[in-house]
Amino acid sequence: FHMTDMIDRIIEWLMLRALRDHDLSETIQKLATRLLDGGIPISRIVVGRTLSHPVIGLTDLTWNVETRSVAIQNVPRKWVQSQIGKGIFETTPFGYLLKAEIDELISDVSDPNERARFPIFEELAANGTTGYAAFSRSFRRSRQVMEGMPEHMEGATISFCTRRIGGFSESDLNSFRRILLPLCACIRVATDRLLVTELLETYLGRLSGKHVFTGQSERGDGRRIECVLFYSDMRDSVAMSTGQTTERYIATLNTYFDCTAGAVADHGGEVLKFIGDGVLAIFPVDEETRPRANMCAAALSAARDAFARAAHANEQRSGTDSPAIRFGIGLHMGDVIYGNVGTEKRLDFTATGPAVGLVSRCEALTREADCPLVATREFADHCVETGTPLGSHQIKGLTEKAELIGYTPDRP
Repeated sequence: FHMTDMIDRIIEWLMLRALRDHDLSETIQKLATRLLDGGIPISRIVVGRTLSHPVIGLTDLTWNVETRSVAIQNVPRKWVQSQIGKGIFETTPFGYLLKAEIDELISDVSDPNERARFPIFEELAANGTTGYAAFSRSFRRSRQVMEGMPEHMEGATISFCTRRIGGFSESDLNSFRRILLPLCACIRVATDRLLVTELLETYLGRLSGKHVFTGQSERGDGRRIECVLFYSDMRDSVAMSTGQTTERYIATLNTYFDCTAGAVADHGGEVLKFIGDGVLAIFPVDEETRPRANMCAAALSAARDAFARAAHANEQRSGTDSPAIRFGIGLHMGDVIYGNVGTEKRLDFTATGPAVGLVSRCEALTREADCPLVATREFADHCVETGTPLGSHQIKGLTEKAELIGYTPDRP
């Protein structure tokens, strides 16, 4: 009766955590403690999830008794797709459960014949594991997570290990079966939350996605922020789009975005927009953690990294029919209105204001100035590196001329 009461309490606790959207890692860690305290000698818990995510294919959470903590591993979608057809479903217990549409797999890992089924069983046995129990549940039955996977594979698989002589008892296994559905509810809620936050970050950017997710989603929500603005535009894009197949042009465009937007992200910036073949990004300023000089240095470094990446990409494209990737970059320091704009049915979280127009026109002047990296005086005044004066230029939409500064695209 004691075991029944304990499992009842765990079931209720799991359902409350699902309703309140608690962190899944914390749930798994506390679940392990509760099971151990209740007399179930677990040594390892693993939760595996398949995701309908543009980048992440699988994510694993692993708890072990030595550290009493949870480690998270995200497996890229491309890697998972590359392994489909190469035995990924036959050589792992989780893959086997999903492919065979079996709800559970109970194994005596101390048995050499059983250990031979999966390579992971040999590793677990070498670490003292005697019993293994895995359970699988699908969240949907008619949705394909990725090409090559059966439609039922969006869901979760949970495994428990023990080092007790004789493995798990039937009472232990029944306890796992009873907590499985409420645990899957926690996993499902956490999975949906992960997808929402990851997709918001993928499509809106890390900072913008966070603002939307935490409630700044009403039309008109916004604030004025100071930032370094980064704007890039690919050259000869019209000729490229008409002179290449659609597939090759998109591939060229993505390579260009890898060079520019990729560099921005790696230097702590926030990509706000892909405007056709243009990239608008910001490096928000914070007096304590992100001072102006640091953000100017980060933006300048990102711009130079973008040119370096393009040079490397062009070397690889040399000798092929693929055109060279060329672009200009404008940099500016100023205030923008950062928030939600649009209609009641279609909103966009972005930066607007005169500073945005100015940085885009700086990029347009890179051709006229014969300098691929052009900044405003406002940027140069806060940048520790001195550039080359390019004189004053009349900027469309501004009453006063703007003093521009050129920087070498190569690292000094």
